Amino acid sequence: MKYRIFTLLFISLLSFSYGQEGLPIYQDYLTGSWYLIHPSAAGAASTEQVRITGRTQWFDVDDAPTLFTASLNTRITKNIGVGGIAFSDTNGNFSQNGFYGTFAYHLNLNARAFELNQLSFGLSLGILQRRLDERSLFNPRVADPAITGDVLSEGYFNADFGMSYFKGNLFIFATLKNVLPVDRSSLVLESDTEPDDQKTFIATGGYTFSISREFDLEPSVMFVTIPELNEQLADINLKGYYKLNETSKLFGGLSYRLNFDGVETTEDNVSIDLQRFGSISPFFGVDYKSFVFAYTYTNQLDDVKISSSGFHQITLGYNFKGKRNLRDGLRECNCPAFK
Repeated sequence: MKYRIFTLLFISLLSFSYGQEGLPIYQDYLTGSWYLIHPSAAGAASTEQVRITGRTQWFDVDDAPTLFTASLNTRITKNIGVGGIAFSDTNGNFSQNGFYGTFAYHLNLNARAFELNQLSFGLSLGILQRRLDERSLFNPRVADPAITGDVLSEGYFNADFGMSYFKGNLFIFATLKNVLPVDRSSLVLESDTEPDDQKTFIATGGYTFSISREFDLEPSVMFVTIPELNEQLADINLKGYYKLNETSKLFGGLSYRLNFDGVETTEDNVSIDLQRFGSISPFFGVDYKSFVFAYTYTNQLDDVKISSSGFHQITLGYNFKGKRNLRDGLRECNCPAFK
């Protein structure tokens, strides 16, 4: 029985634990929000981008995790991009809010302009606050020194650094999140067993294949590792784009996420199985002129899970196509991830 209870807690936490030292890592990047996880994407595209996302888990579970983000990134000179991200991440009595500001530098490696060949670097500095509301947990009839009945909060700084490379239809991102160690002995929300250093490495790569004049197919992968916590996961993605006309297109696809770590579970208190967290996320969206709309549904594939209602995410966006310092030839590349 204790294994089953531990598994339920493990899965509920693991589903949003990656990136909890800062902005959580979900499938936002597949619906046009690369900048949310890769700082080098700030100003990398051929448009100025505004994105708002909302994600909720388990409609039938009270106080289930929710996440809201608002971001803007743009190119302000030929080589310099900037961006900003605000987010609110809530899970029951625990919440985390933060803001990241980003500086990016984009270097065109081509002497001629008719092929995209861009190397980018990005640095994000963040200010974050964690908050634990213990008021509903306090019971005056039961003395518990671990529960004060107050609202506990703590603020801290951190930074992310990354680089990316675009070559024609090929794109590669590499990002190191949580560069700065956090002294957890002063954080009221952390135990002494959690390491101060929680650097997270994210690598993403993909290629866009032109199937026809109207249809493109884009396989990609993402790998995430947190060495100090010995945690690793991978996304395997397939995304398609269908061009409706010169200003609009449909897109959609499927993402499979696998966690390489497991937890021991038992149903009969005799045999022990190793269960790994896995999920599948279909998504679809439309780019209509300058507007972007996308929906992502995530379903857990585990035998033991808290709810079968899944996770739901909405992405709304707008692409400003003002004056740019990019050369015209770069705008004509068949590279939807760049645009």
